[in-house]
Amino acid sequence: MYFRVAGRDVHLPKLIGAFILFASLLMFVQSSAQMFDSWDNLKHYDSCILKINSNASLDGQRAEFNSCSDTLYKATGIVVREDVPKLTARQFWSGLLGSIASLLFWLAILFVGYVLYRSGDLVIPIEERIVTEPEHQRKRRK
Repeated sequence: MYFRVAGRDVHLPKLIGAFILFASLLMFVQSSAQMFDSWDNLKHYDSCILKINSNASLDGQRAEFNSCSDTLYKATGIVVREDVPKLTARQFWSGLLGSIASLLFWLAILFVGYVLYRSGDLVIPIEERIVTEPEHQRKRRK
């Protein structure tokens, strides 16, 4: 037994696939741009920390550090403490892996949209089970 969603004139799965394909393509481009932006901000933070003038006053150094860490926080959400100004490996990868996961998610949705778009119609098989009753149960019902 098959349940048919589309017929000869109805192209509903293809239309849904086209919308999913277009939306996921836009989100894939957006998440890839966000991934590269996160990478650039993480690398900029390292160079910003190294440029802090060690000859400046303590308040000047704190102001420069706060500027660097504030920029990183606004871009990636990573909080850097003053006592450990260098990024740990966990902080670095937590700032980057969310963007990579988002990129791979939208790539998978892009594939699903492509499969729906390429299918002319959607046929969903429904299981049909035929059970025969033994003879002694048939006689009791009569």
